[in-house]
Amino acid sequence: MEKFGIMKIKDFAKLMGIPESTIRTWKLRKDIPDNCFKKIGGSVFIKVKEMENFLAI
Repeated sequence: MEKFGIMKIKDFAKLMGIPESTIRTWKLRKDIPDNCFKKIGGSVFIKVKEMENFLAI
């Protein structure tokens, strides 16, 4: 799904070398802005470009 600019949270966590639960905790605590996520059905994905912009700050 990366070609659409999104990826699964578990794949992003693996790429970053951190547990998926850490990203989900950061999301719940609003440590990562909501615009970095996309909900499709019952699943939440990372918006790659927005996350790259956030991490570059």
